Amino acid sequence: MAASVVFLALGILAPVAAHAATAPDLGTAASYAVFGKAGVTNNSNVGTTHIWGDVGADAMSSITNLGVSQVGGAMIAPASGIQTAATAAYGALDAGTQGTPVALDLAGTNTVTPGVYTVGASTLNGTLTLNGPGVYIFRSSSSNTTGHSGTMVLENGATSCNVFWEVSASMTIGTGAHMVGTIIANSGLISLGTGAVLEGRAFSLISQVTLDSNQIIQPSCTAPATLHVVKLVVGGTATASAFTIHVKDASSTEVGGGPFPGVAGLGTAYSLPAGTYSVSEAPNSSYVQTFSGSGCDVNGNAVLSAGQDAICTVVNTAVAIPTVPSVGVGAGASTGGGRIIPLIGIVKVPTPLALPTGTGQVVYNYTVWNVGGQQALDNVSVTDDKCTPVSYVSGDVNGNSKLDPHENWKYSCITTLSTTTTNTAVATGYSDDTYHQASIATALATVVVGSNSTPPLINVVKVPSRLTPFPAGGGNVTYTYTVTNPGVVALHNVGVTDNKCAPVSYVSGDTNHDGLLAPGESWIYTCNTNITASTMNTATAEGTANGFTAIGYAFATVLVAAPGLPNTGFPPQTSPWVLAAVVAGALATCQFTLLVVEKIEKRRGAE
Repeated sequence: MAASVVFLALGILAPVAAHAATAPDLGTAASYAVFGKAGVTNNSNVGTTHIWGDVGADAMSSITNLGVSQVGGAMIAPASGIQTAATAAYGALDAGTQGTPVALDLAGTNTVTPGVYTVGASTLNGTLTLNGPGVYIFRSSSSNTTGHSGTMVLENGATSCNVFWEVSASMTIGTGAHMVGTIIANSGLISLGTGAVLEGRAFSLISQVTLDSNQIIQPSCTAPATLHVVKLVVGGTATASAFTIHVKDASSTEVGGGPFPGVAGLGTAYSLPAGTYSVSEAPNSSYVQTFSGSGCDVNGNAVLSAGQDAICTVVNTAVAIPTVPSVGVGAGASTGGGRIIPLIGIVKVPTPLALPTGTGQVVYNYTVWNVGGQQALDNVSVTDDKCTPVSYVSGDVNGNSKLDPHENWKYSCITTLSTTTTNTAVATGYSDDTYHQASIATALATVVVGSNSTPPLINVVKVPSRLTPFPAGGGNVTYTYTVTNPGVVALHNVGVTDNKCAPVSYVSGDTNHDGLLAPGESWIYTCNTNITASTMNTATAEGTANGFTAIGYAFATVLVAAPGLPNTGFPPQTSPWVLAAVVAGALATCQFTLLVVEKIEKRRGAE
């Protein structure tokens, strides 16, 4: 069988900006709009202060001049839980893992994209526009001030939910100013001038919050779901982009600006509200379509919850699967011939996984091995869609140019990356027998450029319990999946799905029972099914870490012999036309015999 896997990889799992940022977990602080450890004081003499959300302090007596009608949530004191949560959030904003910060002077007019910014002790006295979805973190080295003309504008998907101010001392928001984001002041107070509006939260960890005819609107942060739709083509000559992908909501309306051409590698990302969706594409008579992944069922239906990060892989498998003729006749005919399905595996590890300072050189190291282990593989090759040439290094210990069982062949490729990149390597090998059957394996990896966030890696191999063909009629198969972590960060939310077998069940491997696939661990999964016809299927392994999703695929084929002829007593090479003539002759002879017997019986009756 001539087989191929076609990928067009895009680095969609990387953060949007070079100086990537991650929102802190606010925990119990999320329901609060205002917290002042030393108190919350409303100085309004004219006008009305209104707060949408909870208000907290250490003592109820320190919340002054605020009535129940002015607070949309509850007034809580002592509010010890929020201080712990807000302090942890402040630490997360200050963490080095937030990415490389960019210096920003708040004076004047500025437009920024998601990321981490150091603002020093500058004053916001113009317009600060936040452009695009993602997380914005503004770090102050001292105290910050917003002038009376200071304002912030949200554009193109930016939301107040994802804006954070890490203020080491105090924050003063001037009269009539408009601020956006969750402000956490470490040691000083937060003061809002008359008529100032804050779309966000004001948390003072040590001091107090003072108000004067203000509106504070706690963000309603229902996180959208992210659905990665991956187009995977197995066999044939079509490419991923030859298929048009539709994603529709419950009313059958196209969403996300689609439809889009299919994208392999890590797919196309859709940011969607929680709800029910369907993934589909136009059928192609040369391919059999199936679905796999955590994001959809076998029919392509996806039920997404808020904040979920899911993958739906649309698998198109070429119709042509090797045929296996039966030897002999009847249901019990053997398949013979000694055919063994080959299996190959590949792991790819980039060094380094992150280039924090920008453009740099990356070395990809590939390890290829004989997964099936029952025969040698020849014509072995490795290609990479983002790095060339991929060069053989070592591993052919006996020098026979065949990937023997128990050999590990090493390959390498060097390239320079200037942007965050996800690439796909494909290993191909052929069985060393008269059938020369192809086997393929893939490995995906992401390298982050412009951030020190380390992306994860995942790998999966799949071995069916039957590597020789079934007789006609098929039989039961157990697939065993081995999932490993070739990276340096532990993976959580690890799972395996198969487009032709369900459910895939975890068996063992989490040696310390922490629910994390650590580097060096091998997790085993299995799935049982009945195969009645030759079947090629695809397993998908997923895991997450540091805000990235890693994905891996494994392929396997189980063959079933074609049905033999019924046991008629005639040799199998007899022509169907001859066989039909013989049967017709037999029927005619039978009919003639019956007529003769009938005449004899009549004559006897007459006598």
